[in-house]
Amino acid sequence: MSELDLYAKYLDLGVRLGRSGEDLATWVEDKVRQDMERNDRLIERKRQREERVMQNQREEREMELKRLELEA
Repeated sequence: MSELDLYAKYLDLGVRLGRSGEDLATWVEDKVRQDMERNDRLIERKRQREERVMQNQREEREMELKRLELEA
C-alpha cells in the first residue's frame, strides 16, 4: 500500500472515529509513520532472511566442493 493510500485510509478511519482538526492530522501522521516503520522492519527482516539463505547455499557449495576434492 502506498503512503498516499495509507493517508487516505487513516483519514477516513479517523473521521469515522470522530477525530477532527489538529487531532485528526496528528493521529493520521502517527498511524502512517507507524505503518511505514512496520513495513520497513518487514522488508529488513526479509532481506536478512534472504541473505542467510544465500550464505547457507554458499557454504553448502563450498562444503560440496571440498568433499569432491577430497574424493579425487
